[in-house]
Amino acid sequence: MDVELVIRWAKGVVICAVMIWEIVQLSRRPRDPALRVLTLGLVFLAFAATFGIKTPLLQPIKDFFGPEVWGYILNGCWMAMAYCWATFFLLANTDRPAAQRRRKALIELGFLVAALIVMVVVKEISVDGIRRPAASPERYSDWERTAWYLSVSGYALTVWFVGVRRAMVLRRKLSHVWARAAFWIVIVGSAAMAIGVDGVVLVRQFGRQIDTTFDPDWLTSLYSIGQLGGQLVLALGLALVPLATIVVAVRARLDNSVRARFSKRMLPLWRTLTAEFPYVALDGTQGDFDRVTTEITDGLSELARDCPQPTGDIRDPKVAAEAIAAGLRKRAEQRKWAGSSEPAEPPYPRLEPDFPDWRSRAEWMTAVADELRTRGVLGKDDHERASAG
Repeated sequence: MDVELVIRWAKGVVICAVMIWEIVQLSRRPRDPALRVLTLGLVFLAFAATFGIKTPLLQPIKDFFGPEVWGYILNGCWMAMAYCWATFFLLANTDRPAAQRRRKALIELGFLVAALIVMVVVKEISVDGIRRPAASPERYSDWERTAWYLSVSGYALTVWFVGVRRAMVLRRKLSHVWARAAFWIVIVGSAAMAIGVDGVVLVRQFGRQIDTTFDPDWLTSLYSIGQLGGQLVLALGLALVPLATIVVAVRARLDNSVRARFSKRMLPLWRTLTAEFPYVALDGTQGDFDRVTTEITDGLSELARDCPQPTGDIRDPKVAAEAIAAGLRKRAEQRKWAGSSEPAEPPYPRLEPDFPDWRSRAEWMTAVADELRTRGVLGKDDHERASAG
């Protein structure tokens, strides 16, 4: 079996899988303009990466459209893909106003439409159909081939690198390791495709301006390497994002499972401390990891007054357990001599309620401070005294 054909099919499968994943993401966030453009670009990329494979399996589809129309379709996909690539990073950069980004995206869409029109019109009016100059040197039209290649490869090469520049700007804002790695891989893959495909085509065309037989083998090899290698690297970079999402989701489930096991093992200590100091109990689900650990911490803080000085490093569970056990025994003896099962001291009053977020807590504390200031309990701070003076 042809190794190159296997790589092309594998690359096509990966890109199609990423496209499906992005479509699912778009269904969840249908109003995200950047995600819309990215998904559309992946559709074009998946089409070009699969239907562009030279194999008898896809030949009937190409025959249905005809070679000329099929060429328009593939070239149009390639140019639209470049536009979506550059526009995605334009729309994703929220430092600019949304209206300005949309206006610039529409202007760049106009350039794409103009390039597509030139591509079609020039080829239709060309006498030899933009054939290679060596195939029809007597009818070779220099301006038609130049205009055609500039409209297709020139446009795509320019827009691909506009997207690379925008991606580099956006990459600096990323802190997540996986996201930065995905950006780097995608940038390298897209640059390889742009240079290997569009760059090679333009070099070959300019070389034929001087010598109509200019077609060195190294350009053909570079074209194949850039097209196949670039798409493969780009596919890996795009696949890194959903893979990272899957890994994070799996890790979160594993963490929840581990936390649940820890909670179950800590429940005896939690029950003992919350029974000893019922006022440390918080609102929440019984057995929840965060609640269990927080209430154990608060209970140990309350118990500390009754515990002897640890005989060693409290990071050693044995040393800590010895001091805790001594404190619990002391409190049990105090209740025994007092003839009551209630704690020796009254529970502390709870002064601060639970809050859903930090803003609510800050607003409450500010309001309390204002109330205490009006009652004369709190005086003016230095800033207020300076302002009043």
